[in-house]
Amino acid sequence: MTGKPKPLWTCPDCGRQFASHNTYHSCGNYALDDHFAGKDPLVRELFDQLLRTLEHFGPVAVYPLKTRIVFQAETQFAAAVPRKRWLEGYLWLYRRAEHPLIHRVEMHIFRDYGNIFRLARPEDLDEALVVLLGEAYALGCQAYFGRRE
Repeated sequence: MTGKPKPLWTCPDCGRQFASHNTYHSCGNYALDDHFAGKDPLVRELFDQLLRTLEHFGPVAVYPLKTRIVFQAETQFAAAVPRKRWLEGYLWLYRRAEHPLIHRVEMHIFRDYGNIFRLARPEDLDEALVVLLGEAYALGCQAYFGRRE
């Protein structure tokens, strides 16, 4: 499919944007800082480093939800869950990714694979992981889940 993607639909209650009108979601307004309460300050530093890295690819919306923080281009492509001493990261790809920090892979319906990694130190966000994040961002820039190039 070529051409300009259709505009995103914005939920009138929580302000999140979606590729499809009236997309079902857990609607709520949550504060980003609440995710880091009681966590090691390093966890916030790792999150900020991850966000800066993602922003190098282009615009990124950040949506704090009840159980995770979502990163979105046209569609969500990654997420983070702050833990007490590390940051759990998720990136969605059309394939199972290989990286030493990926410790679990979940199959999903639309994005195929949720690749789950753990950041415990700033140097964990290495060049190979950045490449995978860029791949996930590119997929998140496609407004239609089923569209593959």
